[in-house]
Amino acid sequence: MPIFRIISFDGGGVRGALSSSLFNRLILDNPSLIKYTNLFAGTSTGALISLSLAYGLTADKVDALYSFINMKKVFTPKRFNIFHPKYKNKALRDLISTSISPDATLNDLNKFIFIPSFNLKGITKKHWQGVFFTNFNKTSNHSDKIVDVALATSAAPTYFPSYNNFIDGGVITNSPAMASVVTVMHKFPGKYRLQDFRVLSIGCGDYQKRIATNTSKWGILQWSIRPFSSVNLPIISILLNDTSSLEDLYCRELLGNAYLRINPKLSEDIELDDYKKVTLLKDTANKYDLTNANLFISQIFLK
Repeated sequence: MPIFRIISFDGGGVRGALSSSLFNRLILDNPSLIKYTNLFAGTSTGALISLSLAYGLTADKVDALYSFINMKKVFTPKRFNIFHPKYKNKALRDLISTSISPDATLNDLNKFIFIPSFNLKGITKKHWQGVFFTNFNKTSNHSDKIVDVALATSAAPTYFPSYNNFIDGGVITNSPAMASVVTVMHKFPGKYRLQDFRVLSIGCGDYQKRIATNTSKWGILQWSIRPFSSVNLPIISILLNDTSSLEDLYCRELLGNAYLRINPKLSEDIELDDYKKVTLLKDTANKYDLTNANLFISQIFLK
């Protein structure tokens, strides 16, 4: 059986600066990594990284997208987000369009991709449903524009407006490594077994949040917004951030040594729109020990 190699990127807003910097370092040590990767998977900010790499951007150019200046443009000006999304998505669209043609479609990509999103209206059914954007064949959504897919999976509720009835793919899976494996097996029945996959999962940094307050009497308002709390948007934070550990467990149990996850510890909590922490994120990535990752890539992933 042929080997199928997947690199997956988590969602996390500006914390994608950590992921892109980690990947750029990995490429410096493993120049053929992109060439031999079959599929890039990504949710939200991870989708922007995955789509850019599959489109043909180099790792250093992708990392440059996550500059302080670019992230500031995306996450300003801030609006009071009880009645409106916190940010408009024009700056994000403009950023994507600086490196990817606005007319380019999934069919123009050089690699397979797997991008989760969530449609509120329904596409194949008359109710809301999870959607996986792929380009495995010339049916389904291969003709969708790349910029539209990126905006669809990045439409984090309360932060950005929904896009064509889509919201952030993190409500399905924020770390899409295992979902991409299963989807490949489904799309190519009988061609791949679990032991044929090699998977590298790159996170956006690990910081364990908690709510110490007694929540037993919380209602809609308290679960929706806590402006003076360490977790400002409790239910949104839980939905978009806290599934990665479970998905990591699935991968470790099912793929064993053919799977590796890189997710450095963060020294502080960084919200997905905190562009002022881009330098800290990149510094964290540059200081992270990649010895095990490089061994995994050279001895397992690329073998």
